[in-house]
Amino acid sequence: MTADVILQALVLGLLQGGVYALVACGLTLIYGVMKVVNFAHAEFLTLGMYLTISAWNAAGVSPYVSGAFVFALVCVLGASAQYLVIRPALAHPQINQMLITIGLSTMMIGLMQLAWGPNNQVLNLPWGRATLDLGELRITYVRAIAFGIAVAIATAFWWFLKHTRVGMAMRAAAQNPGAARLMGISVRRINLVTFGVGTGLAALAGALIAPAFFVNPTFGVDHFLLAAFVIVVLGTMGNFVGALIGGLLIGVAEGLGGLVFGPALRQLVSLAVFVVVLLFLPRGLFRGRVT
Repeated sequence: MTADVILQALVLGLLQGGVYALVACGLTLIYGVMKVVNFAHAEFLTLGMYLTISAWNAAGVSPYVSGAFVFALVCVLGASAQYLVIRPALAHPQINQMLITIGLSTMMIGLMQLAWGPNNQVLNLPWGRATLDLGELRITYVRAIAFGIAVAIATAFWWFLKHTRVGMAMRAAAQNPGAARLMGISVRRINLVTFGVGTGLAALAGALIAPAFFVNPTFGVDHFLLAAFVIVVLGTMGNFVGALIGGLLIGVAEGLGGLVFGPALRQLVSLAVFVVVLLFLPRGLFRGRVT
């Protein structure tokens, strides 16, 4: 095993980690504000992939253009799901909310199978297999672009949470819903926006990776759900910065794990990192702090 091979695995893991981070940011945002564990989160990523592929097949729209529309559309769909399905359960025990999101996940998988069929689909960009060669290091443009956009959006959204009125209202609702109501913040509206934006971020991640993966109705569950939950817990539930850092860390761990143990066992190393960190930091890397 040469240094070039290890470097290649590290870089590929880092690129994957950027996408993981964007998915996990949406998941941790929903939990941080609403205290809802959304088991349907990966299905919104899969939906984003399908919508992006459909836009390309129907009109030749680039995924980097259609991604904005996919984000907006899934924000509306996510907000609708929150209003119709999640909101009535918020006053009930958390296990009820979890079961509802599992049911939503199952329903979405079935609907996507009816709409697009059970077989794999792929978005074939003309330059989808083109690579950037840096000596012995080879990086596909598709993955490099996905990483850059994902990290930029996650960083921009962190700024949005810190420096805008809506973002500060989200943080207030996350820290103390009662006090937020007393300050005139509509927590119901914030919950609606939060769930919509959180699922929209997952769909946007799906749009970015659509040219790099085959997609089928269970793609999100098979490839992203476990990693997203590991990242969210590792980075501290509800911590946006933690999700960003945790995503990059788990991506690198999986890259090295795939190199050492093979692609089928690449998650072994990331899960080992997860267990070791929680042995010493049971509340995650940020010790329970929400940022």
